[in-house]
Amino acid sequence: MNGFSPFLKKEFFELYRKGRLLLFGILFVFFGIEAPALAKLTPALFKLMSDEFEQQGVIVKDVTSTAAVSWDQFFGNLPVILIVFVIVFASSVTSEFSSGSIIPLLTKGLSRTAFMLSKLTSALITWSAGLWLCFGITYAYTAYYWKDDSVQSLIPTLLLWWLFSVMVICLMYFFASFAQTHIQVMIGTGCVVFVMSVIGVADPVKKYLPSTLTDSMNFCTGAQSISTIIPAIVITTLVTVCSVVFSLVLIGKRKV
Repeated sequence: MNGFSPFLKKEFFELYRKGRLLLFGILFVFFGIEAPALAKLTPALFKLMSDEFEQQGVIVKDVTSTAAVSWDQFFGNLPVILIVFVIVFASSVTSEFSSGSIIPLLTKGLSRTAFMLSKLTSALITWSAGLWLCFGITYAYTAYYWKDDSVQSLIPTLLLWWLFSVMVICLMYFFASFAQTHIQVMIGTGCVVFVMSVIGVADPVKKYLPSTLTDSMNFCTGAQSISTIIPAIVITTLVTVCSVVFSLVLIGKRKV
């Protein structure tokens, strides 16, 4: 796998030069702060709007903020961040081929496998670091504002969401290995995730689908045990591994 280290250095330099590291740094910090802040401000907002609600015949009872509200907001924000991530990174492979910038690198003897793995590795490192940064900020603020233990198993729950997000990112690079444009990459990735979510509505097959890993508050509140979704964890891992393997095979056959 000749050239992995140079490719990886190039990827992080490009992420820094194009401002993507700064963008996602700001995004993860913002959402890390936003979740507990919104949960803390919700009772005050409802109180301010109570008169308007009463005029419309709607009676609003006292609303209380809890740690569960903060974490529900946190896990609710993760799909939004992941969508932005896919949109930004969808062109990382296709742009190299469409512009021809990959040709000088390959002619120097650097391998396509190293090229693809460096793209995937830099994306996964950026996502994982940002995700845990966001989690840490939310955890610190939530622990400061609320001293209850109504939310548990946070680390295992976040690991499940991380595994799902890694699968989505690997799927994105699978489509990028043969798609001609970043639009095709986004559509392919989005369609797979959408189909999984739709099929997951049926209870008999839900425990087998990767989308089950994102039922975060059920795990945090104890409404569902993580042990019940072992099949989904196994299938998610298999989809992830297969996506990486096939992406490496297809990128090796792609015409420049």
